[in-house]
Amino acid sequence: MSQAHVPLVVLTDREDNVEFINRTLRDAGLTVRCHWIDSIDRVPDALEEFSPQLLWFFSNHDNDMAEIQQVSKFRRDSAPMVPLLIVSENAHESMIADAMLAGAQDMVSRHHVERLRSVAQRELRAYQLEWALNETLLSAAQYRQQLTAIKAGTEDAIACSQEGVLVEANSVWAQLFGYDESEVMEGHPIMDFFEVGSQNTLKGGLIACIKGRWDSKPLNVTAIAQDGSSVTLELWLTRTVFDEETAVTLTVPTATTKNTAPEELVEATVHRDPITGFYHRQHFVEMLSERLETNQRGGVRVLAYLRPDKFGDIKDEIGPLGSEEVLVQLAEVLRGLTQSRDLYGRFGGVVFTVLLERGTLRDVEAWADNALTTISDHLFEIGDKTVSLTCTLGLSEVTRSAERLESILIEAEQANNRGRKRGGNQTVLAEISDESMRIRRYDMVWVEKLKTALMSDQFRLIHLPVVSLGGDEARRLDTFMRLLDEEGQEVPAAEFMLAAERHNMLKTFDRWVIDASLSFAKEQKPDLLFVKLSKDSLIDKTLPEWLEGEIKTRNIEPGRICFQVSEEEVDRHLRQTLTMVEALNALGFSFAVEHFGVGTNPAKIFANIPMQFVKIDGSLMQGISNNQ
Repeated sequence: MSQAHVPLVVLTDREDNVEFINRTLRDAGLTVRCHWIDSIDRVPDALEEFSPQLLWFFSNHDNDMAEIQQVSKFRRDSAPMVPLLIVSENAHESMIADAMLAGAQDMVSRHHVERLRSVAQRELRAYQLEWALNETLLSAAQYRQQLTAIKAGTEDAIACSQEGVLVEANSVWAQLFGYDESEVMEGHPIMDFFEVGSQNTLKGGLIACIKGRWDSKPLNVTAIAQDGSSVTLELWLTRTVFDEETAVTLTVPTATTKNTAPEELVEATVHRDPITGFYHRQHFVEMLSERLETNQRGGVRVLAYLRPDKFGDIKDEIGPLGSEEVLVQLAEVLRGLTQSRDLYGRFGGVVFTVLLERGTLRDVEAWADNALTTISDHLFEIGDKTVSLTCTLGLSEVTRSAERLESILIEAEQANNRGRKRGGNQTVLAEISDESMRIRRYDMVWVEKLKTALMSDQFRLIHLPVVSLGGDEARRLDTFMRLLDEEGQEVPAAEFMLAAERHNMLKTFDRWVIDASLSFAKEQKPDLLFVKLSKDSLIDKTLPEWLEGEIKTRNIEPGRICFQVSEEEVDRHLRQTLTMVEALNALGFSFAVEHFGVGTNPAKIFANIPMQFVKIDGSLMQGISNNQ
């Protein structure tokens, strides 16, 4: 693929950013054509219209990954091969990692032009190599089909469809559908020859083929013969030209070939376990993650975690090679229980995982009971020996509020472990107590409220005075966050912070509070303003550099701010706290430990953390006036 006139899409609200990309890449010897869009909503149309080889996104919010995730989703749905590169003012390692987790290939800074060029050239080369590989596989598959057709001669049923109408068909096609050679089939809508249940599948395949996006795999459809009978067909689609207009050739081979298509060979070699044919652990997790990002129209999703019981005893009895053969046969039993939407993987060792999509949990449990019965009734023949086997199944329901893929896997594994401890050969559903479900529902409500509140500026800070008992008149204030509800009433942070913590929103809130506190300190000039930091900000390596930038650009007096962290978090993250305090002190901020005195080792904190203030926990102050 030539690099001449490489098409790019640049998503930014400033035209000079487009010129910057154009100039920078042209200076590197790339002849690019930049297409500017200024709205995330335009990404799908731009990818469709311009067919870019790179998608650039200038992020205005360094720490807001939601926008990157949205752009990445549009890109993944419309043009998954196109690399997504983020341009940010500050591209630190943690931010780059977050951006890549959000779906980008990399994050670069316009201040480091050489790295930007290198990353662009790297991703362009990767895109072009992948494109060339796909073209090669597609061509190889088409050549294989053509070779098969040549071998078959006129024995294959062949028809041609244009704009949804049958325009040509050979005699074998006519006979397949029960027509005489003298009867005219042309001119009829192609869908009239297929059952209603197959029409959507065929329509989607025809559209994809016309657009050059078909993956050259056969469609399994049910046709309707002239006498009304049903015929199950394996239908191959190929884009072609008929009367100088694009059309699709539909072919039904008279005999299937056992030759493996190149793309199937790649799939089998790279992504599947050679012993069982199920997906490798890593690829299974990747596909599982992609599947969970799609909305399910109805029913439930459940992850099943299956493990043979007492497999060590079987291995001792028949040896390591025999035990592998048992796993092969077990995989075949499981394969016989699959449905079209199920996702199967060998998770490592003797563990198999399955993503099930069914109507209700009862349907899942029925599948699980049937699977265990089928396995226990099966006789595994290894050479001259016969082995019986039972398994335990752990099930974890995938709910909308599930925090991470990892937690779903852990729940399924733990459920499996409970079943094995009870003797095995049973199904165990992950224990989600009424209290846990109540918390999840509570979180679902609050997370949506909090996201809306951040967008519509519904948060407020209140400042309570810290009064000196010794008569010191210095103006010291403690900072608290409040949310304004629909009626304008203040909601204390204690009501929503646990939900925010469970959904990794604390760092976002901290940045908002710090930003607002810096503005307050500059305008009101208190002698000291105490500002809380969560554990997420305490270990955030980018916070000091961000603060340094705010001091310079906004002319802030850091001596007016004292950051405070609870003793519990300081004790848990002693090394990170020391690093953070040293960085804050170097910038001129002071540091305090709050809720001090109730931890496991206050003396260790005193000895290691250079704090300027200590805020003793309130429980230790109760009755202090009467306690000698």
